[in-house]
Amino acid sequence: MRFDDRFATVMALPADNPSARAAKWRQLVDLLAQRGDGDESTQLDEAYAWLEARRIEIDPATRREAARALAGRAIAPDLFAFFARDHASVVAPLAAGARLEREDWIRLLPSLTPTARALLRHRRDLDPKVALALNSFGPSDFVISGAVAAGIGAGGPPAHPAAEAGEAQIRDLVARIEAFRQQRATRPSDPFPDRAQADAIEAFRWEAGADGVVVWVGDAPRGPLVGQTIASIAEQGHFGVDGQAAGAFEKRSPFRDARFKVAGSGPAAGDWRISGVPFFDPATGSFLGYRGSARRPRVDEIARAQSAPDTVFGPNLPADSLRQLVHELRTPLNAIVGFAEMIDGQYMGPAGANYRSRAAEIMDQASRLLSAVDDLDTAARIETSRLSLDESTTDVVALLCRLHDAYERVASQRHSRIAIEIASGLPPARVELGAAERMFARMLAATIGLAKDGETISATLGMDPVGASRMLCLSIDRPSAIEGPDEAALLDPGYSPDGDWPGAPALGLGFALRLVRNLAEAVGGALHVGMDRFSLYLPPAEAGERSTG
Repeated sequence: MRFDDRFATVMALPADNPSARAAKWRQLVDLLAQRGDGDESTQLDEAYAWLEARRIEIDPATRREAARALAGRAIAPDLFAFFARDHASVVAPLAAGARLEREDWIRLLPSLTPTARALLRHRRDLDPKVALALNSFGPSDFVISGAVAAGIGAGGPPAHPAAEAGEAQIRDLVARIEAFRQQRATRPSDPFPDRAQADAIEAFRWEAGADGVVVWVGDAPRGPLVGQTIASIAEQGHFGVDGQAAGAFEKRSPFRDARFKVAGSGPAAGDWRISGVPFFDPATGSFLGYRGSARRPRVDEIARAQSAPDTVFGPNLPADSLRQLVHELRTPLNAIVGFAEMIDGQYMGPAGANYRSRAAEIMDQASRLLSAVDDLDTAARIETSRLSLDESTTDVVALLCRLHDAYERVASQRHSRIAIEIASGLPPARVELGAAERMFARMLAATIGLAKDGETISATLGMDPVGASRMLCLSIDRPSAIEGPDEAALLDPGYSPDGDWPGAPALGLGFALRLVRNLAEAVGGALHVGMDRFSLYLPPAEAGERSTG
């Protein structure tokens, strides 16, 4: 089908509500990404005009996801230019991975915004001629133009009545820019202005605008820092900030010691811990951006970060010591649960309604703690290679149906729902019932418990190919509350978004997911953390094996 025909089909789609409009927007972007070199349709202008006119109506997360889907693909320069006019948090994933021909990059650079060019400066895979052309925009990207610059040069009052404090900042910035330009003028042949600063720096100050993009730094080279954003979490394998900074930016709240990684090999490259506070217009209360500082991580912080991917508990709590602690916790908890059951069931005589209600609450809380203790014990056994599992099988269909009834009640309390589709004729899993139930329950708690008001979590249970074999697969949607973090962030044992929630894993989301992954690997399965779904793979039982469930 020709581009004109496909374009007509997409444009005929309805767009009378936000969901339909977003779907049409995504499809049109995807269609433009598939356009071949020979497609010089007269309808291109109409396509981009439609997208541009409705850009502000589309949720930024949807626009960012569309840009992320194009990363790594060869696309037309005009499509990159379209996204480059969006917020930095939207274009950042595309700027980090878009593939264009060298001549297309060079032709496109003059039309890009300084922010888009700043994001491209963090690329290390661009053609040297493209990098050189990009570097030539350094001075102009730091020039303040228009009425603001004219007003500062004339020494008149600031354009905004509440900008007296900001005027000193701008004047300082202009002086720094002029010094930068004069320095470049004396070294016109040097394409690396930061090369002279051979020694690594240990701290710097920074400021970001209302869009989260860093616009000024002090005591550090600007090249690798200006253009970075605190508004979105860095993609896996890329450079930027962690979820702490991005989450604080969304809430306009202060943050402290967030992780920040800078590309390159210069004095500012490597790992940092940044802190920042929001600042606002004193007259109108409008949010203006963030100011803060950065420092190199301490030795103990580096040690924790390096140990996190390999162990659930970190270097300061050996698994054997934890198992001893588990034993000491389980005995009194069992006693508390037993005594509360006696009161609630009135086994020792009549008890008032208030006492029974309180006993029921104690039972629920103590049971959750016991579940957490069991999780700790299981994790410790896995890490010390002492986990012993029965050679039995489980009817995972019956298990999932039973758990669905329990977690559907949790979902309804949060005005959300879960929709599960189960394939027919599924074999049992070659996993003992206790281990299978623990994995399924933690997966459901980690997703349904985070569903927002009105959100539907979809899940499927079926057989999926894994290499040359096929395995049982429980695949569950990632809730929108955790759509941003990558696998490394989600599996951080300390990660738990939005604090506690009904039915949440008592030890946090990151610990629960890591436990599911380790337990799955112990039984010959796996946990895959995708951008949209969690997928738990379990080995199927051989024909004739009996199952429990």
